[in-house]
Order: sequence, then structure tokens, then C-alpha cells
Amino acid sequence: MVKRSSSIDEYNNKNKNNTLFYDDSSLVNESNIFSRAFLLSMQFNIKLCNAFAESYPIYLSTISEYNQSWKNLSELDKILRSRFRKFLDEKFREEREKYSLFRYGRPASITEKASSIETKTPLLMIYAFINRHYILDLLPEVSVVRNLLNQGLDIFATDWGTPSAYDKSLTLGHYVNKYMDKSVDLIRKITNSDKVSLFGYCWGGNLALIYAALHPEKVKNLITIATPGDFDLDNSLLAVWTKAMKENYLLDAFGNLPEVVLNAAFILRNPIEYSHKYFHFFEQPRGLESIAEFLATETWLYDSPPIIGEIYREFAESCYKQNLLIKNKMKVVLADDINNNDIVTINLKNIDMPFLNIVAEKDDLVAPNSSKALNNALTESHDKSLIEFKSGHVGLMIGNNAHKELWPKVGEWTKNHS
Repeated sequence: MVKRSSSIDEYNNKNKNNTLFYDDSSLVNESNIFSRAFLLSMQFNIKLCNAFAESYPIYLSTISEYNQSWKNLSELDKILRSRFRKFLDEKFREEREKYSLFRYGRPASITEKASSIETKTPLLMIYAFINRHYILDLLPEVSVVRNLLNQGLDIFATDWGTPSAYDKSLTLGHYVNKYMDKSVDLIRKITNSDKVSLFGYCWGGNLALIYAALHPEKVKNLITIATPGDFDLDNSLLAVWTKAMKENYLLDAFGNLPEVVLNAAFILRNPIEYSHKYFHFFEQPRGLESIAEFLATETWLYDSPPIIGEIYREFAESCYKQNLLIKNKMKVVLADDINNNDIVTINLKNIDMPFLNIVAEKDDLVAPNSSKALNNALTESHDKSLIEFKSGHVGLMIGNNAHKELWPKVGEWTKNHS
């Protein structure tokens, strides 16, 4: 079930400064990816709670010293901040990048069938910074990954990890031109492919668009799913809030956009529905599969990592408020190396590869008209397709009808364009 590639070790040995974390043991089956992501989230929160507990003696000892010799409260404040900062810096600063790249192995039950129809071009799934990527592979019965594996696709996926306060200044350019570009180069190397197909969900679609505009020579096909395009047409409640928010105040206070703010925003979209959701679900007898799917979805929904502060600022200002991406005026800072601060303008006219745009007709997180506008914006792509599916934003990923009707079409389109 797990495939290995000796070229991974060869790649890492030849690239000592490579910051891409590629875990060859994470060429995984579906059952492991959910538990791994959830475990990492739990480990981080436990580590955070332990850090608060361990920092308390620092507070007590500092107060004791103050009572003995200090008289100035402002001096006490500076000493406390300095000691807490040093302690937390040692506790949380990590040398290794948090980003990981996965390659999915095929379950034994589908390996023989899929091998006979295997596509030549690998597919990189790019997830958003909101929530976590395992919604693409939530349960075997409603797994987009498993569905596409069964159709013969070779699938890789991004995992952005959990950002800390030290990551607050990372930019879209850092992720697109560093993590994603290194991932694409690595995928091309180990699969002996000239190009890679990109598959972006929600904001992940915006990342895919930006990457395809910067590196069209490396992209075979571009697929966006429930991706905002024309932000002026996005009248969803979250978009309205984002456009009205003064994000600088929030980010100056927290550094990153806290996960509790994200979860509260999702709840406040429809607080009445939230208050009745669990009661309505369990008031009727349910099968074990239905309960497992419901609980897994709820776990994913509130397993939200913080959004890196500078990236949230870029999305809020450049996309939601100024709508620069679709106007070909959005600027990003390239991050090939620490000394490279070149600013480039993202021009969607550079995207000339085949394009498939999947829109959820009942999407209440991204307005369908905003997504559909992308087909008109990519003027240089002469092979464009649009699939409108009667579903909500998350229903595209886990809906039974989507797995029966939508994803077979997506797999067929991808194979025909490989």
C-alpha cells in the first residue's frame, strides 16, 4: 500500500539547503492522514498549555525579586516580557519548516484496477490556509483522494502545518515561490514528468492560480474548486465581514489570525443553526457510518490552525478589498532566498494551460458568481471547462452525490488532459 522512492534520498542528499520536508513514510493510505493531522493539532495545543504552566514559576521568581529590590513597575514589565519571550522562543522556535508534502499510496483493493488506467501527469492538491487538508480524505466512503486514486491518478498533497507566532511575517510569495515551487520540482523529479497538474480548493485555488501565473511552464493542467475569483462579486457573509474588517488592529494584537476567531466567524454565520445542529442530528436513529461521518466533519470544521498574519493581510487587502488578483494587479514578494525581495505582479494572462473550474451552486462561503468569473479572466487559456454542481462548499468534498457524479467527471477530465 505504501510506495517508496529512492530518488527522495538522492534529492535530499544533493540539496543540503533544501527546506522542503518530504516524508517518504507519508506516502500514505487514507486511514492515516486524518489521524496524523489531528494528532499534530493536539500535540501543539498540549505543548502550548504546558508552556503556560511552565512559565508560571518565571513569573513568581520575577515578582519575588521585584518585591526585594525593584521599585519601578515599568521596569518589572520589561523584565517579565524579556524573560517570557526568551522562554517561549526556546520552547516554540523550530529549525525545520512546518510544511510537508504527501504522496498517497493506493489501497490494495484498487491497485490492480488503477494501475491499468494510470495517468502520466501527477496531480498536486493545494489546500487553503483555513482548516486542514484532510477534508479531501475524510473517510473512505467520502474521500476525494480515494475517488481519484481509483481512477488512476498519482496524487500528492500539501500540508501547511500549524504556524506559530514566529511565522507571522511569512508571505504568499514565500509559500508559492518557495514551498510550492520546490514541491513541484521534487514531484517532477521523482515521477520523471515535465509538468504537474494543480488542484486547488478554496484559497488553495488562489495559490494555484498565482503559481500557474508565475510558472506556467511547469503546469500541465489547472483545476480550481470553490475558489473565489472576482471578489467584488463575493457577497457571502464572510467576504462582507472581511471587507469591512480593519485587520491591522487584529494582527497587531495577535500576530496571526487566531483559530478562535475563525471558529467564531463560522458559528456566527448562522448561530441558530449551530445551536440546534447536534440536537436535530441525534433526534433520529442514525447508523454508525452516518455518525462517524458527522463527527469527523465536525472535528475537521473546528480543527482550525491560525492563519499567518501577513498572508491574511494580503488576502484581505489585495483580494477582498481591492480585487487585484482578477485585475492582474496583485503584487507578491518572491522568496527564493533570504536576500531576494523582488516584487512581481501576478498576471493571469500567463495562464495558458487547460483549466477546469468547479463551482458549488449552493456555496455560502464563496459566492458562485465570484468563482465563475475565473473562466472569463483566464483569457489565454483556450481549453476551459466549467462544472456547476448542486452542493455547498463542503458538500463538494464529502457529499455522496458529489462522489457519484462530480468526481468521476473530474477524474475523466484530468485523464483526458494528461
